[in-house]
Amino acid sequence: MRYEFLGEKDGASRLEFRALEDCVSLDLALAMGMSRRSASRAFQRGELACGGEVLEPSSRLLAGDVASVALACSAPVPALPAASPATIIYQDSVCLAAEKPAGILVHGDGTGAPTFTDRVSVSLAQQGLAAHPQAVQRLDVDTTGIVLFSLTEEFQPAFDALVAGHAMRKRYLAEVSGSFPDDVTTIDTPISRDRHDARRMRVCRSGHGQPALTRVRVLARRRGRTLLLVELGTGRRHQIRVHLSSAGFPIVGDALYGGPRDACGLMLHALQEEFEHPITRHHVLLSSSVPERFSAWGCDAAEVARYYPRGASA
Repeated sequence: MRYEFLGEKDGASRLEFRALEDCVSLDLALAMGMSRRSASRAFQRGELACGGEVLEPSSRLLAGDVASVALACSAPVPALPAASPATIIYQDSVCLAAEKPAGILVHGDGTGAPTFTDRVSVSLAQQGLAAHPQAVQRLDVDTTGIVLFSLTEEFQPAFDALVAGHAMRKRYLAEVSGSFPDDVTTIDTPISRDRHDARRMRVCRSGHGQPALTRVRVLARRRGRTLLLVELGTGRRHQIRVHLSSAGFPIVGDALYGGPRDACGLMLHALQEEFEHPITRHHVLLSSSVPERFSAWGCDAAEVARYYPRGASA
């Protein structure tokens, strides 16, 4: 069913939506991005209302009625002294995006090591916000760049679906070994796990494995290396690293897939994401800064930053 997002109210603790056709309130909740489970919880907590009246799943709404969702408040998140705050490049009441540095996990792995999610939690606590961020994407430990987080239980399913459905454009900077040819613009070889090494993925030229599509554009060449702009058509584990290595051009610093070692580390950076916000339906463009380790490319990398301006639009 169709709806119009009207905006945030009460200090962003409540969202308002206008129904554009007759419906029951459950259908509106599902259209707004809730799963049946999260919608059921929201109704049980009395979070959906219209005209001052708390809605039930079967409540009737007419076209033009304005319904609101009061976002559930989580328990306060304590500041974590061992974690520095994250660099946030976009934030609204239901999601945020932050720039991940190298050398840190996005999610916990059971060892108790600090994570990037910890840093985001610290940033939110410093704002006085009681939210538990949930990363809806992950980057490898040594990959830098944009990571998107959901901030609400109610709308977490909408962001999970956004990522799982490949309904966003994700672009990366990658420095590879060798002179990458201009005429190679797509790599579409399926990918599967490497049966001989649990750490690795591998291409499956026989056609088995999960379909994987990577688009490539040459930005510059220097000293036997090439700077690439890479766009994901799918989001398989290690996809960019595996595809470029299989083409004979491993990423610099990617020892796992045959790349030459480099003091700068893994030369892969999640530069930009572009998508339709699953709740507001607004166009969102997220662009991160070009890391210092790409500075040797000078104006070439800077040109990419100008082409995809830093910040967000929504």
